Amino acid sequence: LEAMSRLGKTPKAETLRLEASRYGLWMRDGAATATEAMDWDVESRLMALEAAGKDAKEIRRLLVAMHENLPVALQVSFVDRHDWRRWIENKISEKISPIVKGKNPMQILESLAAISRELLMEDDMDRVLKHLMDAAMRLSGAENGFLVLRTENPDGPIPGFDVVVAQNVGKEVLESKEFAFSLSAIRQAMETGQPLVTDNALTDPRFSQAKSVQLHELKSILALPVNGRRGVLGVFYLDHRFQAGLFDTDQLKALQAFADQAALALQKAQMIDELKKANAHLTGQVEEQSDQLHRMQMELAESRIKLKYEYSEIVGRSPKMVEVLSLVDKITDSRISVWVFGESGTGKESIARALHFNSSRAKQPFVAENCSALPETLMESELFGHKKGAFTHADRDKKGILEYANRGTIFLDEIADLSLALQAKLLRFLQEGEIRPLGSNEIVKVDVRVVSASNKDLQELVEQGKFREDLYFRLNGVTITLPPLRDRMEDLPLLVEHFLKRAAAGEGKEPCRLSMDVLRQFMNYPWPGNIRELQNTLETAALFAENGMIGLKALAFKPILLGKKKAMKNIMMKTVAREAMDPELERMLLAIRDNGYHKGNAAKAMGISRRNLYTKLEKFGVPVELKDLKSFIDEKFV
Repeated sequence: LEAMSRLGKTPKAETLRLEASRYGLWMRDGAATATEAMDWDVESRLMALEAAGKDAKEIRRLLVAMHENLPVALQVSFVDRHDWRRWIENKISEKISPIVKGKNPMQILESLAAISRELLMEDDMDRVLKHLMDAAMRLSGAENGFLVLRTENPDGPIPGFDVVVAQNVGKEVLESKEFAFSLSAIRQAMETGQPLVTDNALTDPRFSQAKSVQLHELKSILALPVNGRRGVLGVFYLDHRFQAGLFDTDQLKALQAFADQAALALQKAQMIDELKKANAHLTGQVEEQSDQLHRMQMELAESRIKLKYEYSEIVGRSPKMVEVLSLVDKITDSRISVWVFGESGTGKESIARALHFNSSRAKQPFVAENCSALPETLMESELFGHKKGAFTHADRDKKGILEYANRGTIFLDEIADLSLALQAKLLRFLQEGEIRPLGSNEIVKVDVRVVSASNKDLQELVEQGKFREDLYFRLNGVTITLPPLRDRMEDLPLLVEHFLKRAAAGEGKEPCRLSMDVLRQFMNYPWPGNIRELQNTLETAALFAENGMIGLKALAFKPILLGKKKAMKNIMMKTVAREAMDPELERMLLAIRDNGYHKGNAAKAMGISRRNLYTKLEKFGVPVELKDLKSFIDEKFV
C-alpha cells in the first residue's frame, strides 16, 4: 500500500493492484496453492520494496527471513526462484560469512574463548547441546547442521548413535532416503576420527552422484568428529548449498579446536548427568530403605504386642529374631534348662539375661561364667566352691557360683569346653539339685535354673565322644538357635543406632551418625564376629568421627571395611565355605588346628588312630605336609 501510494497512477502501481486483486480472489476461493501464494507474495513484496526505494541489503534481509520462516517442504522451491538467486546467491557472503573469516589468530582465539565461557555456565545436557550447535553454526557459517552423538540406542539410521540437536534440518529430512549420503559421510568421520570435507560436492566425484547433493545442489560439506578420551563421541554435520569452499584450511583448524572444546563440554555434561542420575537413584534407594525400615517397625510393633514380655535389650526386628523371642517368651517362666546355640558374638548371654530378668527369679542372682576361661581345678572350685585347705592356696572357705545363684539363674557359656570329669559333676547337680564343695562332706541343696551356651554343636560333640550324652539331654530341655548377623542384616541399622547411642551415653555426648557410604559398606560385610564385632567397630569408629559423622575415613583402622572388595569377598567365601563344609572334615581340621597342627595329638583328641587320620586327610584331599596343611586350614577358617 505504501508503494502504491508513492507510485500514484503509474503502470507499476496498476500492476500491483491487479496482482493484489488476483491474489485475494485465489485465497478467498482456495484456488491458490501454497507455492503459488508464496510466489505471488515474494514478487509483490519485491516490487513494492523496489518501488519504495528500499536498498539491496533490506531486500536480502527480507528474503532470508522469509526463507527461514517457511516450512521445510517449501524452502526447496523457494531457493529455485530467480529473484532469490539474483539477490542472495550472488551476494551470499554478505549474509552468512563465518565469524572466523578474515580474522587474525587472536580474534579467532577470542571467539573460541567466548564459546568456552558460554559452555562453562551450563551443566544441563540439553542446553549444552543447543549451545554447541549454535556455536558450530556461527563459527562455520553453515546453512544447515546437526550433531550426532554416541548413545545406547541399538536402532536408528546409525546403531549406537542418535541425532540429538539440529538447525534448519527437519525430522522428515533426517528420516528420508536422501539422508543416507550424510550418514555415509558421518560414518567415515567416525571410523577415521578425522574431518571429511569437500569444497564443492557437485563437482567432487566422492559426492556428486549422491541424490541429496543433486537435489539440494550442495556445495560445501563438513563431517567434523568430536574425539573424546575413549574414541569418537559424535560428529557435527555441516553443509551449505550456495557457497563453495566454505570450510577452508583456516576455517577447518578453528572448527577442529572448537570440536576439542565440544568434547570437553560433552564429557563434563555427561558426567554431571550421570551424577544426577546416580544421586537420584541413591535417593530413591534411601527412601526405599526408609520405607522398608518403617514397615518393619510397624510389623515389629504388631508382632511384639503378642509377646508377653518386652525385650528392650535385645535389638532385633527381623523375622528370625521375632521367632527367637517368641520361643523365649514361652519358656521364660518355666524351670526347664535351656541351651543357646550360635556363633561367637551373636548375643547368647543377652538371651540368658532375658530369660532370667523376665521370670519370677528376676530379684535373685544372675551369674554368668565362661567354662573355657579357667583350668579344670579352678573351674570346679568356681562352680561348686571349696573348704579351707582343700588344695594349695585354699586359705579360706569359698562359696561356689551354683550356691551363690540359689533361687536364681546361672549362665554357663562355652559349655562344650568343660572337661568330661566336670561334666559328670555338673550332671549330678542337675539330677539331684545338690552340690558338694571341694574338701567337704557337706551336701548343699540349691535351686538354680541353668542356661548354657556354645558355638559348637553339642550333638556332634556327643557323637565324637567329647560330650556326655546324658548331660546333653539334661542341658538341652529347649534349644534356642541364634542366627548370625549376616542372616539378619535387616537388623543392622537398628543395631548401629543402638550401639552408637550407648557409646555416646557413656561419654555424655550426642550420638554419632553413620554416612550412607559407611552403611553401604556395613551391609556388604559378612561380620564373622557378629554383633560383638559390630559393637567394637562402632565404638572405635566413633573416636574418629568428624562433626558427629562417621565417614569412610573413620574406618581406616579396619581396612577390610574400606571397600576392599577382594578381601571382603574372601571373608564371605570362607564363611560360606565353612557353613557348607563336610562336618567330618570340619571336625578334623579344627582338631588339628586346636592341637597346634600336631597330627598325632589331633588324632588322639578325635579318638582315632594316627593312621586313620591320614586316611581321612587323603579322602578329603587335605595336604599332610605341615606348611601346606597350615595354609589349607587357614584358608578354610576366618
